Amino acid sequence: MQRTDRPAPSTRVVAVISAFNPGPALIDACTSLLSQTASVTIVDDGSTAEVAEILDACAAAGCQVVLLGQNSGIAAALNAGVDTAFESEPGAEFVLTLDQDSTLQGDYVARAVAAHDAAAAAGVRVGLVAPHSVEGLPSRVAEVRNGVVLGLEPIQSGLVIPRSVWHDAGPFRAGLFIDSVDTEYFMRLSDAGFETVLAAGTHLSHSLGGRFHPTIFGRRLRLGGRDVSLVRSAPFRYYYLARNRVLMNRAFGARHRAWSMKETALDARHFAIVLALSPNRLTLARLIVAGWRDGVRGRQGRMPESVEEIARA
Repeated sequence: MQRTDRPAPSTRVVAVISAFNPGPALIDACTSLLSQTASVTIVDDGSTAEVAEILDACAAAGCQVVLLGQNSGIAAALNAGVDTAFESEPGAEFVLTLDQDSTLQGDYVARAVAAHDAAAAAGVRVGLVAPHSVEGLPSRVAEVRNGVVLGLEPIQSGLVIPRSVWHDAGPFRAGLFIDSVDTEYFMRLSDAGFETVLAAGTHLSHSLGGRFHPTIFGRRLRLGGRDVSLVRSAPFRYYYLARNRVLMNRAFGARHRAWSMKETALDARHFAIVLALSPNRLTLARLIVAGWRDGVRGRQGRMPESVEEIARA
């Protein structure tokens, strides 16, 4: 986190961090967030590593810690955290949701709240406030309305959600477990007439996946004299990416056919690239097929144990 002069903590905002096997960096993240918000709630989503010392340090710094006991997925973890955070701070107007691997600038919360207030004053029905850029990449812009920059499908980490919207629209869809959780929430709010506002000058540092160097016949692929580097998610994520794409199309495809076709094509392109160039392509192929099959069946929640064994192979 940046160590710069910061405004006083906002009594209007509570923060929730979902954590699974977090490292010591979580302690610094919590300390920084406490300087910007009324409270910080950490939800440990059934960590399998020994993280008691890290969670105890966060609690000693002033954070609330919620232990789920079993791995329930990021949506369920955030839902539990938001409920706890709002209950502990009855006067809070917003919740900020974060992944454990995200970091914010020192005035992120102040800028996000100011963006919300300006948009509301301009007649925009604000559902979400999202960062202007993520990992140096600008967020996608839908339009500029009355001087307010509106965005498309933000990632979940870094979202500022009004309390009234949370109560009206309901929580994240826990059955998705991971992946598409943010997309489903954005689409649901959009269908209800809410907009996503991009807060000017806000930047989120966030891991967008690991990079790998594709090889052909054992040699690294090169273009223009440089090694090619591509982004790839952890293997188990490909089950959820495939399954939840089917579930998203089923939920929103009839009303948003062009969106559904575009997003499906983008996922298919990504799958084709990793299946052609990733060294563990057979495992990924099996996970994608299993995810697609379970999506067609309407299965939700955590992947079956049989699929987890494939992911661990």
